[in-house]
Parts: sequence; C-alpha cells; structure tokens
Amino acid sequence: MMLFGKISQQLCGLKKLPWSCDSRYFWGWLNAVFNKVDHERIRDVGPDRAASEWLLRCGATVRYHGQERWQKDYNNLPTGPLHKYKIQAIDATDSCIMSIGFDYMETSGICF
Repeated sequence: MMLFGKISQQLCGLKKLPWSCDSRYFWGWLNAVFNKVDHERIRDVGPDRAASEWLLRCGATVRYHGQERWQKDYNNLPTGPLHKYKIQAIDATDSCIMSIGFDYMETSGICF
C-alpha cells in the first residue's frame, strides 16, 4: 500500500490526468470497472459462471446448489459443464458489488 501511495502522489502532480487526486474517486472508479457487465463473457461461459466470477472478483462469496462449502477463491472456481453449478446463495458482506453489475444476477435468474 505504501508503494501505491507514493505512485499516486507522483501521478497527482501531473496536470494531464483527467481525474482529481481524491482517493475516493479512484476507488469508486476501480469498483465500477470490477462491476462492469461483460455480456460476451455471459454468452461464452453461461450466466451462473459469469455471475460467480463477478461476485468473487468483487469480494463476495458464492454457494452452489448441492454444495455445503462457500466458494471464496476466484482462482479455484469449479470447472465442468457450464450449467452444472447453479448459484444458491451469495454473501456480499464487505464486498464492492454495485448495482451496475446486477445484470449478471438477472441473466442467471438469481432473485434478491
């Protein structure tokens, strides 16, 4: 975090950057990038897999039908047939999910 702080301070000295040096703006922008819906990815891997990737990328955890353990690690997402793993539950506590990413939920049929 110290390295990031030093780099961001140096970048803030540049006049060409389109954003202010307010760190809240940066984190808001980064969260929006993580929440952007990728319709091509939904088409390629299916709605539940794409929704799982989005949720885990944003810090949430996911549990699938027929499984007791919560999926926490993006890099250990289950593989196999696209329609094998259906999302049963989501724990979004302390995650950065935003409403702009809710299209992932609609395509997978997840109800709030």
